[in-house]
Amino acid sequence: MKRLSLLAVALLVAACGRGPDFGSGFPTAENVRLEAPESSAQPLSAATAQALQGDLSRFYVLTRGVTVTVNLGVGLVLGLVKTITGFRPTSIDGDTAVWGPHTGELDPITWKLSVTEIEPGKYSYKLEGKPRSEGDSAYVTVLSGEHTPSVDANGDPMKHFGSGQFLLDWDARATLPLPGHEVGKAAVSYSRLEPGANVTIDVDFTKIRNEAGQLVDASYRFLRMPGQGGEFQFSVDKDQVNSSPVLEHLTIKSRWNSSGAGRSDVRVTGGDASNPATANECWDSNFASQYLAASWTSDPAYNYGNEATGCAFPTAEYSNL
Repeated sequence: MKRLSLLAVALLVAACGRGPDFGSGFPTAENVRLEAPESSAQPLSAATAQALQGDLSRFYVLTRGVTVTVNLGVGLVLGLVKTITGFRPTSIDGDTAVWGPHTGELDPITWKLSVTEIEPGKYSYKLEGKPRSEGDSAYVTVLSGEHTPSVDANGDPMKHFGSGQFLLDWDARATLPLPGHEVGKAAVSYSRLEPGANVTIDVDFTKIRNEAGQLVDASYRFLRMPGQGGEFQFSVDKDQVNSSPVLEHLTIKSRWNSSGAGRSDVRVTGGDASNPATANECWDSNFASQYLAASWTSDPAYNYGNEATGCAFPTAEYSNL
């Protein structure tokens, strides 16, 4: 998808007119940003003689790391669309604005972006590409979706707020010249209606390539409640037990309150896991691990603390993904 950045430059040349409403017809990266709690404190020392209690929580780090990865993958494409539509469309025909088609001097791909008002206040959009030497029948859709922007008291669209869904298709991109390494698809649905409202973002990856080169599915569910905290669930098929090609199903549910203190509950099933394995960890507002329990070992490095006193959420809640 990084090669799509050529489009941002190419379409600057093609601009010639603009309709005032089409700029609100698609989501921005802020619409679908996953926001885990973040610390401004100095990094916690890992040099302790007693296991890992008091160190930076490993499952907090994992939770935040996954949110960053998803934000980068999805935000890159939406940032590109935002850049393109910051300029005037090539043409406007009734309820549809089109940027392109255009081919950069050194780009083997011709690109086209369309935004259509399908009903008052609701838009559809698609980003298409084709080999530059082929006809219009060769276009494939790399990104498509629908977006309903939120409006303020004056009826004007609110930047970065709204709801909708879109599909990012790396398999389609792979049929075009100079493909990247990404495969599969990402289906995203989101709702971020106004500054004080709950934020929900669901992402489902289909047949993406894992570290071992296998094609797997992965799902993410994000909820943020302003002033109260949030929760993040994700699941993926991954080798967790040994180095056999058989994959286990890993799920994690992380919850945190407004101070940043939180809890992760992890479960591994299937594959070489003859019995479900679980891990539970709680961290304080400085993201220091206060409680950890692992079902597969009695090693004190993986079992310490008091669940009743060390957890902002005193009981386990496993993901159903």
